[in-house]
Amino acid sequence: MLREQQVFISDVVKRERFKMIVSHMASGKTGAALDGARWLLDNQRVSRILVVGPKLVAKDTWKDEIETWEHTACLSKAICVGTPEQRRAALALDAEITCINRENLTWLWQEVGGLTGWRFDMVIIDESSMFKAGKKRTSKTRVRDKKSGVMKTRKGGRMTRFGVLAQARPKIRRLIELTGTPGELIDLWGQFFLLDQGERLGHDREAFEGRWFKKNQYTHEISPYDHSEAEIMGKVSDLMVSLPKLDIVPPPVISPVWVDLPADTMAEYHRFRRTLVSEVYDIEAVNSGVLTNKLMQFANGSMYNEAGQVIPVHEEKLDALDELIERAAGENFLIFYSFRFDLDQIRRRHPDAVVLNEHDDAIARWNRGEINKLLAHPASCGHGTNMQFGGHLAAWFGLTWSLELWLQANMRLPRPGQESIVGIYPIMARGTVDERAYGALGVKDANQQRIIDAVKAEIGR
Repeated sequence: MLREQQVFISDVVKRERFKMIVSHMASGKTGAALDGARWLLDNQRVSRILVVGPKLVAKDTWKDEIETWEHTACLSKAICVGTPEQRRAALALDAEITCINRENLTWLWQEVGGLTGWRFDMVIIDESSMFKAGKKRTSKTRVRDKKSGVMKTRKGGRMTRFGVLAQARPKIRRLIELTGTPGELIDLWGQFFLLDQGERLGHDREAFEGRWFKKNQYTHEISPYDHSEAEIMGKVSDLMVSLPKLDIVPPPVISPVWVDLPADTMAEYHRFRRTLVSEVYDIEAVNSGVLTNKLMQFANGSMYNEAGQVIPVHEEKLDALDELIERAAGENFLIFYSFRFDLDQIRRRHPDAVVLNEHDDAIARWNRGEINKLLAHPASCGHGTNMQFGGHLAAWFGLTWSLELWLQANMRLPRPGQESIVGIYPIMARGTVDERAYGALGVKDANQQRIIDAVKAEIGR
Protein backbone atom coordinates (compact mmCIF):
# COMPACT_ATOMS: atom_id res chain seq x y z
CA MET A 1 0.00 0.00 0.00
CA LEU A 2 1.26 3.46 -0.90
CA ARG A 3 2.15 5.90 1.88
CA GLU A 4 0.48 9.31 1.98
CA GLN A 5 3.40 11.03 0.23
CA GLN A 6 3.48 8.33 -2.44
CA VAL A 7 -0.23 8.81 -3.09
CA PHE A 8 0.46 12.52 -3.56
CA ILE A 9 3.24 11.79 -6.09
CA SER A 10 1.06 9.32 -7.96
CA ASP A 11 -1.73 11.89 -8.18
CA VAL A 12 0.70 14.50 -9.57
CA VAL A 13 1.84 12.04 -12.25
CA LYS A 14 -1.79 11.35 -13.20
CA ARG A 15 -2.87 14.99 -13.18
CA GLU A 16 0.09 17.02 -14.47
CA ARG A 17 1.48 16.75 -17.97
CA PHE A 18 4.80 18.42 -17.19
CA LYS A 19 6.19 18.54 -13.66
CA MET A 20 9.36 18.30 -11.59
CA ILE A 21 8.74 16.34 -8.40
CA VAL A 22 11.36 16.81 -5.69
CA SER A 23 11.16 14.10 -3.08
CA HIS A 24 13.93 13.18 -0.71
CA MET A 25 16.03 10.11 -1.35
CA ALA A 26 14.56 6.79 -0.16
CA SER A 27 11.03 8.27 -0.11
CA GLY A 28 9.60 5.71 -2.54
CA LYS A 29 9.09 8.06 -5.49
CA THR A 30 9.88 5.32 -8.04
CA GLY A 31 6.97 3.16 -6.86
CA ALA A 32 4.70 6.18 -6.63
CA ALA A 33 5.52 7.36 -10.17
CA LEU A 34 5.02 3.81 -11.41
CA ASP A 35 1.56 3.73 -9.83
CA GLY A 36 0.63 6.91 -11.66
CA ALA A 37 2.10 5.58 -14.90
CA ARG A 38 -0.01 2.41 -14.64
CA TRP A 39 -3.17 4.55 -14.33
CA LEU A 40 -2.20 6.62 -17.39
CA LEU A 41 -1.62 3.47 -19.44
CA ASP A 42 -4.90 1.90 -18.27
CA ASN A 43 -6.83 5.02 -19.16
CA GLN A 44 -5.11 5.37 -22.53
CA ARG A 45 -3.66 8.77 -21.72
CA VAL A 46 -0.30 7.44 -22.95
CA SER A 47 0.75 4.37 -24.88
CA ARG A 48 4.51 4.02 -24.45
CA ILE A 49 6.62 5.33 -21.57
CA LEU A 50 10.38 5.83 -21.66
CA VAL A 51 12.12 5.84 -18.27
CA VAL A 52 15.56 7.47 -18.34
CA GLY A 53 17.91 6.98 -15.41
CA PRO A 54 21.43 6.09 -14.32
CA LYS A 55 22.54 2.66 -15.48
CA LEU A 56 21.79 0.68 -12.33
CA VAL A 57 18.45 2.44 -11.87
CA ALA A 58 17.44 1.66 -15.45
CA LYS A 59 18.72 -1.92 -15.29
CA ASP A 60 17.50 -2.98 -11.87
CA THR A 61 15.50 -0.47 -9.81
CA TRP A 62 12.54 0.06 -12.17
CA LYS A 63 12.41 -3.58 -13.24
CA ASP A 64 12.35 -4.70 -9.60
CA GLU A 65 9.70 -2.13 -8.75
CA ILE A 66 7.45 -3.20 -11.63
CA GLU A 67 7.74 -6.85 -10.62
CA THR A 68 7.24 -6.17 -6.88
CA TRP A 69 3.82 -4.51 -7.06
CA GLU A 70 0.91 -6.80 -7.86
CA HIS A 71 -0.96 -4.18 -9.88
CA THR A 72 2.08 -3.31 -12.04
CA ALA A 73 3.55 -6.78 -12.58
CA CYS A 74 1.28 -7.20 -15.60
CA LEU A 75 2.85 -4.24 -17.43
CA SER A 76 5.09 -5.11 -20.35
CA LYS A 77 8.62 -3.83 -19.81
CA ALA A 78 11.90 -3.67 -21.70
CA ILE A 79 15.34 -2.98 -20.26
CA CYS A 80 17.31 -1.14 -22.92
CA VAL A 81 20.70 -1.55 -21.26
CA GLY A 82 23.77 -3.53 -22.27
CA THR A 83 25.26 -4.36 -25.67
CA PRO A 84 23.78 -2.91 -28.88
CA GLU A 85 22.27 -6.33 -29.61
CA GLN A 86 20.60 -6.46 -26.17
CA ARG A 87 19.28 -2.94 -26.60
CA ARG A 88 17.85 -3.69 -30.05
CA ALA A 89 16.15 -6.79 -28.68
CA ALA A 90 14.62 -4.70 -25.90
CA LEU A 91 13.36 -2.06 -28.35
CA ALA A 92 11.84 -4.79 -30.51
CA LEU A 93 9.54 -5.73 -27.61
CA ASP A 94 7.73 -2.40 -28.09
CA ALA A 95 6.86 -2.53 -24.38
CA GLU A 96 4.58 -0.23 -22.44
CA ILE A 97 7.54 0.83 -20.28
CA THR A 98 11.08 0.93 -21.68
CA CYS A 99 13.94 1.70 -19.30
CA ILE A 100 17.18 3.11 -20.67
CA ASN A 101 20.32 4.48 -19.08
CA ARG A 102 21.14 8.10 -19.82
CA GLU A 103 24.34 7.23 -21.73
CA ASN A 104 22.34 5.36 -24.38
CA LEU A 105 19.91 8.15 -25.26
CA THR A 106 22.00 9.27 -28.24
CA TRP A 107 22.12 5.65 -29.45
CA LEU A 108 18.33 5.41 -29.09
CA TRP A 109 17.84 8.58 -31.12
CA GLN A 110 19.91 7.20 -33.97
CA GLU A 111 18.38 3.72 -33.70
CA VAL A 112 14.77 4.93 -34.06
CA GLY A 113 15.63 7.38 -36.82
CA GLY A 114 15.34 10.62 -34.86
CA LEU A 115 12.09 12.49 -34.46
CA THR A 116 10.38 10.57 -37.26
CA GLY A 117 10.68 7.25 -35.43
CA TRP A 118 10.24 8.53 -31.88
CA ARG A 119 7.52 6.38 -30.29
CA PHE A 120 7.43 7.45 -26.63
CA ASP A 121 4.61 9.82 -25.78
CA MET A 122 5.62 9.97 -22.10
CA VAL A 123 9.06 10.27 -20.55
CA ILE A 124 9.93 9.85 -16.88
CA ILE A 125 13.39 11.14 -15.97
CA ASP A 126 14.55 9.46 -12.80
CA GLU A 127 17.01 12.03 -11.43
CA SER A 128 16.52 15.07 -13.62
CA SER A 129 19.70 16.69 -12.29
CA MET A 130 21.46 14.55 -14.93
CA PHE A 131 20.26 17.16 -17.44
CA LYS A 132 21.31 20.29 -15.55
CA ALA A 133 24.18 21.08 -17.96
CA GLY A 134 21.66 21.95 -20.67
CA LYS A 135 24.05 21.49 -23.60
CA LYS A 136 22.68 20.10 -26.86
CA ARG A 137 26.10 19.31 -28.34
CA THR A 138 29.33 18.15 -26.77
CA SER A 139 32.32 20.46 -26.47
CA LYS A 140 35.89 19.60 -27.32
CA THR A 141 37.46 18.10 -24.20
CA ARG A 142 40.73 16.64 -22.97
CA VAL A 143 40.30 13.12 -21.60
CA ARG A 144 42.63 10.47 -20.25
CA ASP A 145 42.85 7.27 -22.30
CA LYS A 146 41.83 4.38 -20.02
CA LYS A 147 44.46 2.00 -21.38
CA SER A 148 47.51 4.20 -21.90
CA GLY A 149 46.75 6.89 -19.32
CA VAL A 150 47.76 9.55 -21.87
CA MET A 151 45.69 12.72 -22.25
CA LYS A 152 43.93 12.98 -25.62
CA THR A 153 41.62 15.52 -27.28
CA ARG A 154 38.07 14.39 -27.92
CA LYS A 155 36.22 16.22 -30.71
CA GLY A 156 32.99 17.96 -29.86
CA GLY A 157 29.78 18.41 -31.82
CA ARG A 158 28.06 15.15 -30.89
CA MET A 159 24.46 15.28 -29.68
CA THR A 160 24.13 15.02 -25.91
CA ARG A 161 21.44 13.24 -23.88
CA PHE A 162 19.94 16.68 -23.22
CA GLY A 163 20.02 17.37 -26.95
CA VAL A 164 18.10 14.16 -27.65
CA LEU A 165 15.23 14.99 -25.30
CA ALA A 166 15.19 18.61 -26.43
CA GLN A 167 14.80 17.40 -30.04
CA ALA A 168 12.20 14.77 -29.11
CA ARG A 169 10.23 17.14 -26.87
CA PRO A 170 7.58 18.09 -29.52
CA LYS A 171 6.46 14.43 -29.57
CA ILE A 172 6.46 14.01 -25.80
CA ARG A 173 2.95 14.66 -24.45
CA ARG A 174 3.89 14.10 -20.81
CA LEU A 175 7.24 14.55 -19.08
CA ILE A 176 7.79 13.94 -15.38
CA GLU A 177 11.09 14.70 -13.69
CA LEU A 178 11.93 12.99 -10.41
CA THR A 179 14.79 14.07 -8.20
CA GLY A 180 15.93 14.32 -4.63
CA THR A 181 18.68 16.79 -5.54
CA PRO A 182 17.57 19.52 -7.99
CA GLY A 183 20.77 21.47 -7.36
CA GLU A 184 21.27 25.21 -7.05
CA LEU A 185 19.73 28.02 -9.12
CA ILE A 186 22.34 27.70 -11.87
CA ASP A 187 21.31 24.04 -12.33
CA LEU A 188 17.62 24.70 -13.08
CA TRP A 189 17.72 25.94 -16.68
CA GLY A 190 18.33 22.60 -18.39
CA GLN A 191 15.79 20.76 -16.26
CA PHE A 192 13.03 23.31 -16.90
CA PHE A 193 13.81 23.71 -20.59
CA LEU A 194 12.79 20.08 -21.06
CA LEU A 195 9.54 20.76 -19.23
CA ASP A 196 8.43 23.98 -20.96
CA GLN A 197 10.80 24.32 -23.96
CA GLY A 198 12.22 27.57 -22.64
CA GLU A 199 8.97 29.37 -21.88
CA ARG A 200 9.89 30.39 -18.31
CA LEU A 201 13.67 30.67 -18.14
CA GLY A 202 14.42 31.41 -21.78
CA HIS A 203 15.51 29.43 -24.80
CA ASP A 204 19.23 29.98 -24.35
CA ARG A 205 21.37 28.99 -21.38
CA GLU A 206 23.87 31.80 -21.91
CA ALA A 207 21.07 34.36 -21.86
CA PHE A 208 19.73 32.75 -18.67
CA GLU A 209 23.12 33.07 -16.99
CA GLY A 210 23.62 36.60 -18.28
CA ARG A 211 20.28 37.76 -16.89
CA TRP A 212 20.45 36.27 -13.39
CA PHE A 213 24.12 35.56 -12.62
CA LYS A 214 27.36 37.46 -12.28
CA LYS A 215 30.76 36.00 -13.19
CA ASN A 216 34.01 36.81 -11.43
CA GLN A 217 36.45 37.72 -14.21
CA TYR A 218 39.40 36.41 -12.23
CA THR A 219 38.13 33.19 -10.65
CA HIS A 220 35.31 32.62 -13.22
CA GLU A 221 33.03 31.77 -10.28
CA ILE A 222 29.35 32.26 -11.11
CA SER A 223 26.94 33.48 -8.45
CA PRO A 224 23.34 34.75 -8.54
CA TYR A 225 22.36 38.38 -8.05
CA ASP A 226 20.45 39.18 -4.86
CA HIS A 227 17.15 39.33 -6.74
CA SER A 228 17.69 36.19 -8.83
CA GLU A 229 16.39 33.51 -6.46
CA ALA A 230 12.99 35.14 -5.94
CA GLU A 231 12.57 35.88 -9.66
CA ILE A 232 13.60 32.43 -10.89
CA MET A 233 11.52 30.55 -8.32
CA GLY A 234 8.55 32.80 -9.10
CA LYS A 235 8.74 31.78 -12.75
CA VAL A 236 9.09 28.01 -12.27
CA SER A 237 7.08 27.29 -9.13
CA ASP A 238 4.01 26.13 -11.09
CA LEU A 239 6.07 23.36 -12.72
CA MET A 240 7.79 22.21 -9.55
CA VAL A 241 6.65 20.65 -6.30
CA SER A 242 8.64 19.31 -3.36
CA LEU A 243 7.49 17.05 -0.58
CA PRO A 244 8.33 17.42 3.10
CA LYS A 245 10.88 14.97 4.37
CA LEU A 246 9.57 12.14 6.52
CA ASP A 247 11.76 10.34 9.00
CA ILE A 248 10.99 6.88 7.61
CA VAL A 249 14.59 5.92 8.29
CA PRO A 250 16.89 7.72 10.74
CA PRO A 251 19.35 9.98 8.91
CA PRO A 252 22.94 8.77 8.61
CA VAL A 253 25.49 9.81 11.20
CA ILE A 254 28.40 11.49 9.40
CA SER A 255 31.64 11.26 11.38
CA PRO A 256 34.68 12.88 9.71
CA VAL A 257 37.95 11.00 10.11
CA TRP A 258 40.86 13.45 10.05
CA VAL A 259 44.38 12.40 9.14
CA ASP A 260 47.52 14.49 9.60
CA LEU A 261 50.06 14.36 6.80
CA PRO A 262 53.77 14.30 7.72
CA ALA A 263 55.36 17.74 8.17
CA ASP A 264 57.56 17.50 5.07
CA THR A 265 54.58 16.31 2.99
CA MET A 266 52.46 19.25 4.17
CA ALA A 267 55.31 21.65 3.42
CA GLU A 268 55.46 20.35 -0.16
CA TYR A 269 51.64 20.57 -0.39
CA HIS A 270 51.73 24.28 0.46
CA ARG A 271 54.66 24.94 -1.93
CA PHE A 272 52.69 23.27 -4.69
CA ARG A 273 49.57 25.26 -3.80
CA ARG A 274 51.50 28.57 -3.93
CA THR A 275 53.69 27.96 -7.00
CA LEU A 276 51.63 25.41 -9.03
CA VAL A 277 54.82 23.35 -9.28
CA SER A 278 55.98 20.41 -7.18
CA GLU A 279 59.66 19.84 -7.76
CA VAL A 280 59.69 16.90 -5.34
CA TYR A 281 57.13 14.99 -7.42
CA ASP A 282 57.93 16.68 -10.78
CA ILE A 283 54.33 17.76 -11.37
CA GLU A 284 53.00 21.08 -12.64
CA ALA A 285 49.47 22.50 -12.63
CA VAL A 286 48.83 24.67 -15.68
CA ASN A 287 46.05 26.72 -14.04
CA SER A 288 44.06 27.09 -10.83
CA GLY A 289 41.38 24.61 -11.93
CA VAL A 290 43.94 21.90 -12.59
CA LEU A 291 45.66 22.81 -9.33
CA THR A 292 42.49 22.17 -7.31
CA ASN A 293 42.14 18.71 -8.82
CA LYS A 294 45.85 17.98 -8.25
CA LEU A 295 45.55 19.09 -4.62
CA MET A 296 42.66 16.67 -4.10
CA GLN A 297 44.83 13.93 -5.59
CA PHE A 298 47.67 14.98 -3.29
CA ALA A 299 45.39 14.81 -0.24
CA ASN A 300 44.30 11.31 -1.23
CA GLY A 301 47.85 10.01 -1.50
CA SER A 302 48.98 10.07 -5.16
CA MET A 303 49.05 12.32 -8.21
CA TYR A 304 48.97 11.82 -11.96
CA ASN A 305 51.86 13.36 -13.88
CA GLU A 306 51.61 14.66 -17.45
CA ALA A 307 52.24 11.16 -18.85
CA GLY A 308 49.37 9.73 -16.83
CA GLN A 309 51.69 7.89 -14.48
CA VAL A 310 50.77 7.58 -10.81
CA ILE A 311 53.20 9.28 -8.44
CA PRO A 312 52.89 8.06 -4.81
CA VAL A 313 52.79 10.79 -2.16
CA HIS A 314 51.63 9.28 1.17
CA GLU A 315 49.57 6.45 2.68
CA GLU A 316 47.86 8.24 5.57
CA LYS A 317 44.34 7.74 4.20
CA LEU A 318 45.01 4.09 3.49
CA ASP A 319 46.09 3.62 7.11
CA ALA A 320 42.94 5.39 8.31
CA LEU A 321 40.76 3.18 6.14
CA ASP A 322 42.51 0.10 7.54
CA GLU A 323 41.67 1.28 11.05
CA LEU A 324 38.02 1.83 10.15
CA ILE A 325 37.74 -1.64 8.67
CA GLU A 326 39.47 -3.13 11.71
CA ARG A 327 37.10 -1.31 14.08
CA ALA A 328 34.15 -2.63 12.07
CA ALA A 329 35.12 -6.10 13.31
CA GLY A 330 33.90 -7.96 10.25
CA GLU A 331 30.89 -5.73 9.46
CA ASN A 332 30.39 -5.07 5.74
CA PHE A 333 31.81 -1.77 4.45
CA LEU A 334 30.83 0.33 1.42
CA ILE A 335 33.83 2.41 0.31
CA PHE A 336 33.55 5.35 -2.11
CA TYR A 337 36.67 6.27 -4.08
CA SER A 338 37.49 9.26 -6.30
CA PHE A 339 40.43 8.47 -8.58
CA ARG A 340 41.50 5.29 -10.31
CA PHE A 341 44.70 5.21 -8.27
CA ASP A 342 42.56 5.29 -5.10
CA LEU A 343 40.87 2.13 -6.28
CA ASP A 344 44.16 0.46 -7.15
CA GLN A 345 45.75 1.35 -3.81
CA ILE A 346 42.79 0.10 -1.79
CA ARG A 347 42.71 -3.16 -3.74
CA ARG A 348 46.39 -3.76 -3.07
CA ARG A 349 45.69 -3.41 0.65
CA HIS A 350 42.43 -5.36 0.46
CA PRO A 351 42.56 -7.88 -2.39
CA ASP A 352 39.26 -9.40 -1.22
CA ALA A 353 37.38 -6.16 -2.02
CA VAL A 354 34.81 -6.25 -4.83
CA VAL A 355 34.43 -3.36 -7.31
CA LEU A 356 30.79 -2.55 -8.02
CA ASN A 357 31.03 -1.73 -11.72
CA GLU A 358 33.08 -4.84 -12.52
CA HIS A 359 30.26 -7.23 -11.63
CA ASP A 360 26.66 -7.06 -12.87
CA ASP A 361 25.43 -8.86 -9.75
CA ALA A 362 27.48 -6.88 -7.22
CA ILE A 363 24.52 -5.07 -5.67
CA ALA A 364 22.48 -8.27 -5.37
CA ARG A 365 25.44 -10.03 -3.72
CA TRP A 366 26.01 -7.05 -1.41
CA ASN A 367 22.36 -7.07 -0.33
CA ARG A 368 22.61 -10.80 0.38
CA GLY A 369 25.54 -10.10 2.67
CA GLU A 370 28.04 -11.91 0.44
CA ILE A 371 30.43 -8.96 0.02
CA ASN A 372 32.42 -7.67 2.96
CA LYS A 373 34.12 -4.72 1.22
CA LEU A 374 32.42 -3.10 -1.76
CA LEU A 375 34.30 -0.38 -3.66
CA ALA A 376 32.23 2.08 -5.68
CA HIS A 377 32.68 5.38 -7.42
CA PRO A 378 29.80 7.59 -6.20
CA ALA A 379 28.72 8.23 -9.79
CA SER A 380 28.20 4.50 -10.35
CA CYS A 381 25.74 3.91 -7.52
CA GLY A 382 24.59 7.33 -6.39
CA HIS A 383 21.01 7.44 -7.70
CA GLY A 384 18.10 5.27 -6.69
CA THR A 385 20.13 2.15 -5.88
CA ASN A 386 18.85 0.06 -3.00
CA MET A 387 21.83 -1.11 -0.95
CA GLN A 388 20.35 -1.02 2.54
CA PHE A 389 20.29 -4.77 3.11
CA GLY A 390 24.02 -5.38 2.80
CA GLY A 391 25.38 -3.22 5.60
CA HIS A 392 25.24 0.05 7.49
CA LEU A 393 28.81 1.41 7.26
CA ALA A 394 30.31 3.56 4.50
CA ALA A 395 33.55 5.51 4.03
CA TRP A 396 34.64 8.22 1.61
CA PHE A 397 38.30 7.70 0.70
CA GLY A 398 38.28 11.03 -1.13
CA LEU A 399 35.70 13.82 -1.22
CA THR A 400 33.78 15.25 -4.16
CA TRP A 401 32.83 18.81 -5.05
CA SER A 402 29.46 17.56 -6.32
CA LEU A 403 26.64 18.02 -3.82
CA GLU A 404 24.48 15.69 -5.89
CA LEU A 405 26.97 12.82 -5.72
CA TRP A 406 27.60 13.47 -2.02
CA LEU A 407 23.92 13.41 -1.03
CA GLN A 408 22.90 10.61 -3.34
CA ALA A 409 25.74 8.29 -2.37
CA ASN A 410 25.15 8.95 1.32
CA MET A 411 21.56 7.73 0.94
CA ARG A 412 22.34 4.30 -0.50
CA LEU A 413 22.31 2.64 2.93
CA PRO A 414 19.76 4.61 5.03
CA ARG A 415 16.66 3.42 3.16
CA PRO A 416 13.46 1.59 4.15
CA GLY A 417 14.46 -1.87 5.36
CA GLN A 418 17.72 -0.73 6.97
CA GLU A 419 17.82 -2.17 10.47
CA SER A 420 20.77 -0.19 11.89
CA ILE A 421 21.86 3.41 12.22
CA VAL A 422 24.02 4.18 9.19
CA GLY A 423 27.51 5.50 9.86
CA ILE A 424 29.37 7.42 7.15
CA TYR A 425 33.05 8.23 7.55
CA PRO A 426 34.61 10.79 5.17
CA ILE A 427 38.41 10.45 5.46
CA MET A 428 39.98 13.90 5.13
CA ALA A 429 43.50 15.28 5.28
CA ARG A 430 43.68 18.15 7.74
CA GLY A 431 44.82 21.50 6.37
CA THR A 432 44.23 20.52 2.73
CA VAL A 433 41.64 21.15 0.03
CA ASP A 434 39.53 18.44 1.71
CA GLU A 435 38.48 21.04 4.30
CA ARG A 436 37.32 23.44 1.56
CA ALA A 437 35.38 20.72 -0.24
CA TYR A 438 33.63 19.57 2.94
CA GLY A 439 32.66 23.15 3.79
CA ALA A 440 31.46 23.85 0.24
CA LEU A 441 29.14 20.84 0.35
CA GLY A 442 27.44 22.32 3.39
CA VAL A 443 26.93 25.69 1.66
CA LYS A 444 25.58 24.09 -1.51
CA ASP A 445 23.22 21.95 0.55
CA ALA A 446 21.78 25.07 2.18
CA ASN A 447 21.28 26.76 -1.21
CA GLN A 448 19.54 23.70 -2.63
CA GLN A 449 17.31 23.39 0.42
CA ARG A 450 15.97 26.93 -0.09
CA ILE A 451 14.88 25.95 -3.61
CA ILE A 452 13.15 22.83 -2.30
CA ASP A 453 11.42 24.72 0.50
CA ALA A 454 10.09 27.34 -1.92
CA VAL A 455 7.83 24.82 -3.66
CA LYS A 456 7.05 22.48 -0.77
CA ALA A 457 3.61 20.88 -0.87
CA GLU A 458 1.39 20.59 2.15
CA ILE A 459 0.25 17.00 2.06
CA GLY A 460 -3.39 16.50 2.94
CA ARG A 461 -4.53 20.02 2.04
